[in-house]
Amino acid sequence: MRFASTILIALSFTSLAIAEDAPKNNTFETKLKSVSIFRDGFGYYVREGKVKLENGWATTNFIPQAIRGTVYVYTLDKDDKIDTVVTTPDNRIGFDSPKEIKTKLADKNGLMMTVTTKSGQAFEGVLSKTLDDMVLLQIGQAYSAVPYDQILTITLKGYPIKVKVDTKNPSKVVTIGIAYLQEGISWAPNYVLKIDGGKAELSLRAQLQNTTERLENSDVQFVVGSPFVANRGQMDMISMLTMPTSGGVFFGGGRGGGGFGGAMGGGQAAAPATESNFNKIDFKSYDPSDNSIVVRDRPTTIAEAEAGELYFYTKSGLSLSTGDIAMVSIFNSVLPVTPQFEWNADGDDVTYILSIKNTGTQPLTTGSVFVIEDNKAMGQSGIRYTPTGANAEIRLSQGFGLRVEKTDAEVKRGDPIKIGKSDFVPVTMKGTLLISNFRKEKATIKINKTVRGKMGEMSDGGKVKQTALAENDPNATNTLEWKLNVPASQTKEVTFTYEVYLKYNRE
Repeated sequence: MRFASTILIALSFTSLAIAEDAPKNNTFETKLKSVSIFRDGFGYYVREGKVKLENGWATTNFIPQAIRGTVYVYTLDKDDKIDTVVTTPDNRIGFDSPKEIKTKLADKNGLMMTVTTKSGQAFEGVLSKTLDDMVLLQIGQAYSAVPYDQILTITLKGYPIKVKVDTKNPSKVVTIGIAYLQEGISWAPNYVLKIDGGKAELSLRAQLQNTTERLENSDVQFVVGSPFVANRGQMDMISMLTMPTSGGVFFGGGRGGGGFGGAMGGGQAAAPATESNFNKIDFKSYDPSDNSIVVRDRPTTIAEAEAGELYFYTKSGLSLSTGDIAMVSIFNSVLPVTPQFEWNADGDDVTYILSIKNTGTQPLTTGSVFVIEDNKAMGQSGIRYTPTGANAEIRLSQGFGLRVEKTDAEVKRGDPIKIGKSDFVPVTMKGTLLISNFRKEKATIKINKTVRGKMGEMSDGGKVKQTALAENDPNATNTLEWKLNVPASQTKEVTFTYEVYLKYNRE
């Protein structure tokens, strides 16, 4: 059959049997392997895909929506290097003569492409077969045939990223990775502390909000701390279908061979996270060529103690759709816990304190903690960043199971005396503190109280922690402290005496 230069032949779907060959060419799709999620709203994504190079080139259908300067492309072969990354809306399959077209398309069945003819016509469809003298494109339920000698250009559709690999074997099969920072994913930690029969189990859960990419059996790291990222709020040029340029912070370190990524001009490292600059960049006024940084006030969810170091809690095999919100269990640890109470006896408030020793292998990040004791809700408080081996305190607002009372009574008065230009009467006082324990176990309690005057006897090992003197006042201000145990279902009485000078009016 003879074909005119602009003629296409439409073939019905039932009239021609076409083998559906899977693409095994220089195109590849990436799978999300892992993501490291930072609490202040961005993640470090790592994607990989296997591809057969064509003259050292590969092309992918994935465009990262990355923070500017953080795209890093790499290969797993340590002997290969990434030479060039190009983002293009016109990904053409080059050929020098019509005779080369069949060979060029031989392993590209199943790919969407646009074929333009020398007469200016354009035909878009899925490549179904390459015959001796024509190419067949599937368009819906029909097929179109275009003679090789009438083809002007062939452009791949949906593969805007081209990667050039510097390798000794430009036709080899390689694994190419794309890593990048991307905004739109975050996590918040919260704990549940369950106390039962003297044992305490601490569970850390991550509340994860995903608005970016689907996770499918991916490894997820929940990060304690956060790096300084200069280009937050700015899209990478690769994501905007333009040629990549240098600039921004380099977050590379990918596995295997060398990669392609952004870097600070002149090889500068990113500024360290400090209290003054951490998470406060005014991104609208930030100039990457300027070493000065304009800062603005912006609240952060990261504790100051966590800003300077990173720790990764790992969760393997997590699947999550975009837009999903999930509660993910990170770890459950049985830790030593010491219940104790604290009473500021200047008032009536008793605080229930749970002292936890972090005997695990992972630090405790700052977060809220919900306390359940003997299947009863005891309240919710906060826990601060606690390294391995250190102690953390959980302070609850109410001292459950304890009742406290306090009294002060005059014991005697002395004769008036002159101190300086004023007359004073020395009065001896007795203070009594009562602690009633209605719990089933002993209660360890620390008592603090402020007393003005000269201290006398103190029961139960009470100590004067601090004494302050004021000018023109004969009475010192004393800070008292007791640490004691109150047996279950008993009441403990603590006493102390002091002498206070009261002004005496002789009239």
